[in-house]
Order: sequence, then C-alpha cells, then structure tokens
Amino acid sequence: MIEQIMTWAAAQAIAKIALDKFVESGAGELGKSLAGASAEKVKQKVQQLGNAVWNRIKGNAAVVEVLPKVAEGQPEEVQKMKNYLFALWKDENSEFAQEVKKLADEIHFELTQIEDNSSMTQNNYNKATGYQVKVSGGSPQIGKINNNYGTQPKD
Repeated sequence: MIEQIMTWAAAQAIAKIALDKFVESGAGELGKSLAGASAEKVKQKVQQLGNAVWNRIKGNAAVVEVLPKVAEGQPEEVQKMKNYLFALWKDENSEFAQEVKKLADEIHFELTQIEDNSSMTQNNYNKATGYQVKVSGGSPQIGKINNNYGTQPKD
C-alpha cells in the first residue's frame, strides 16, 4: 500500500518543487496545458522524477505522511516538503541532486518547446541550388526545393 502514495498529483507537486530549485522560473511551466506528443513525454518525465524522489524519501515516515497533503496543494505542507527536498539537494553535485536536476531540465525543455509548423519552400533562380534543413525533435527535415530555371520574377 505504501508504494501507491506516489500518485500523479504527488509527482506533479515534487516536479514543481524540483523546477523551483533547478530551473529558473520553471514551475509555472508545469501548470500550462500540454499539447500533442510532448504531453506524454512530460508525464513520463514527471513520473520518473516523482519515483526518484519517492525512492529517496520512502524510508522517512514524517515526509511520507506529508506527501498526500502536498499532492492536495496544502501550502504549509508544500513548504515543509520543499524545505526537506532543498536540504537533500543542497549539494548540487551529489548523485541524487544531479539525477533530479537532469529530469527537471528535461521536463522544462519539453514544456518550453514551440511547435514549428512553418513551411520550408525555397525558390532558386538562374540554375542556383540551395538546401534548407530544420531539426525538430532530433529528426532533420529537408524543405521543398523549387529549381526555377530562368530569371527571378520582378515584384
């Protein structure tokens, strides 16, 4: 039963605390509505972060007792959890702090991505060639190339 305490709400609360610590103005991003494929990625990262913190705190009965209240958003309890976790992360070079920072950075990255739906059309004249490359999510995309042999039209 104790393993079930790490709910989605608790993981979100922990992620907000981690973003407060490791990402400048990052916690506000977590509250924004998520769109498309990135929403699933964010949920996975938030759950990973919640599980990493849970594995660290589950032996501390006082902190475990506060966690459901943190998930409900009770301000006093959130502050207690924040103080406890910030103390754990005080040494930012520790393995645990580095793991949490990495996950917080990944969450922030996913939340701040802007979907680029712009077209990539290039018109080349006088036998010119050109390439356009856009990288989105690690996958390069090559734009449409129009080879219009002749002179450039006048506007």
